[in-house]
Amino acid sequence: MNTYLQRCRRVMKDAVSKIAIIGNESCDLDSAVSAIALAFHLQHEPALLSSWYKKDSTVVFPVLNVPRAELPLKTEVTYYIKRHGIMLDDLICRDEIDWNAEQALNLILVDHHVSKLQQNVLGIVDHRPIESNARFDTNAFKTIELVGSCATLVGREILNLEATALQELSEGYGVALELLYGAIVLDTVNFSKQADKAKPLDYEIAAAIEANRSVLEENRAAHREQLFQRLVEARCDVSELNAHQLLLKDLKILSQNDRIVAVPGFPMAVQEYLKLPDHSEHLQRFAADTGSNVVILLGLKVLPDGSVRRDVGIVPIDDEPLAEKIVTALKASGQDTNFELEELPSADVKGTFFQQHNLKASRKQLMPIVKSVLSTL
Repeated sequence: MNTYLQRCRRVMKDAVSKIAIIGNESCDLDSAVSAIALAFHLQHEPALLSSWYKKDSTVVFPVLNVPRAELPLKTEVTYYIKRHGIMLDDLICRDEIDWNAEQALNLILVDHHVSKLQQNVLGIVDHRPIESNARFDTNAFKTIELVGSCATLVGREILNLEATALQELSEGYGVALELLYGAIVLDTVNFSKQADKAKPLDYEIAAAIEANRSVLEENRAAHREQLFQRLVEARCDVSELNAHQLLLKDLKILSQNDRIVAVPGFPMAVQEYLKLPDHSEHLQRFAADTGSNVVILLGLKVLPDGSVRRDVGIVPIDDEPLAEKIVTALKASGQDTNFELEELPSADVKGTFFQQHNLKASRKQLMPIVKSVLSTL
């Protein structure tokens, strides 16, 4: 895998045909490993790329959708990638490409299907509901299915190879499958019934990867639990991060009708975040840096027994009416996306804070609600 990644960096600038595989801007484990694994696969088995792939002159490479300086904030990503022998310096980050100059560069989007980048999109692999503003090239290949992890869809594509071919795959494929496996386990909260993220295909692909890696069926539950705990520990290891860096660790931003809503997710409860030193000053600095009118704080705490707790904070920076509309919309969300919010006393940060009792509802369900509010402004 390192040999492949080093080659990407070496030949990328001079390649005649270039295809970047890029995840979403949160650059969580699912986005990062899906980009790496799919890029590796398409470079070696480019059937999906058909007429876009020119033999011996096309380089397919992954891009981590994060500035290099912020990569250390993605603690579970750096932990798991390094654990599999990948050198972080061999990976290409978003700010290491001059997107304006790379007009001939084509894209494949993983773990999202709407991009601000202007390059031609050849394909999409995503596991979230289709957004109302999505526009697809009719010639692009599209795999959009509501499963627990985008890594599941990438894993299926790799495992679609003939069994004999799979047995003869290079060592890099073994690394690719292991990377995807970790994302599936983490995204589905280790197939937790309480979280209810896993779909049948997630179970199927995880089991297929385990079989490929010779994990005996009777050992699979313990194997998954051990891996899940290590990934959660890595994600929650924020000992070196201050309150400002935590806001950048898992961030998505919505921009519409001249309003900006930032939605950072924490590997801790929002109420715990609000107890960190200088959190209010860091929040104001973060809002200024991102131009946010409203910030929505999402907390997710995994307890030692594997259960989860979620809480939410809606903080008006300079637009209280917008914050109020978002609060109203979240409270009025339908049965399928009912967050079951219980209001909590306000902390020293101005805003509205809730304990979330529907643990199945996540940022994936929240984002369309906020987008709908923004569309009415």
